Amino acid sequence: MRLDKFLAHAGVGTRSEVKNLIKMGVVTVNGEAIFGSDFSVNPDQDEILVDESPVSYQEFVYLLLNKPVGYVSAREDRKDPTVMSLVTGFEHRDLHIVGRLDKDTTGLILLTDDGKLTHHLTSPKHDVSKTYLVEVNSPIDDVLVDTFAKGFGLGENDKILPSKLTILENKKEAHLTIFEGKFHQVKRMFSKYGYTVVNLQRIAVGPLVLAALKPGEFRELTNDEVKQLKSL
Repeated sequence: MRLDKFLAHAGVGTRSEVKNLIKMGVVTVNGEAIFGSDFSVNPDQDEILVDESPVSYQEFVYLLLNKPVGYVSAREDRKDPTVMSLVTGFEHRDLHIVGRLDKDTTGLILLTDDGKLTHHLTSPKHDVSKTYLVEVNSPIDDVLVDTFAKGFGLGENDKILPSKLTILENKKEAHLTIFEGKFHQVKRMFSKYGYTVVNLQRIAVGPLVLAALKPGEFRELTNDEVKQLKSL
């Protein structure tokens, strides 16, 4: 890997900024000052210092975010704040969103720059589960448990796969686990049977759970969590 690319990827600065640092002679590789931006380094073997401070390398970043209401799942938006604005300290990474949520939907969003994992998790053939806490406008009829479990059509050539519905004690709330990600799917599923979704929160994706994160908070995934996602 080129030295300037490594330093930019590690968050030392922009590509032009790290080029200037290299020219100044403050970057050393294995104790030797390097003045060429195209110098080749091995992040796993070489000791790379900037101003005598070691620079650590992380090939990919995996973040779990609790999306608040009012934020859009986009990199940029002219009208609304984006989920990217909540993830501070990773502006130098080329993060993308795995599994978008509507502006008025809250909960778990995964962000990563690992393109291979993104493709794996979003591919329909892998059937990665997504669990939501759903609140509707009136008590949910128990018959919907069997209806959702069998799958049904939302329209011509629009078949919903079997899903798992667990109605909670107050009857207006439920946990719903689906295995696909059609446009406005959860809202459309309930609307077909006369319900209006008034609150929607994604609480789990595969083995990942939202847990104690407050709205707007995020954390990095553990190594075990990453391994579990890759094994799905």
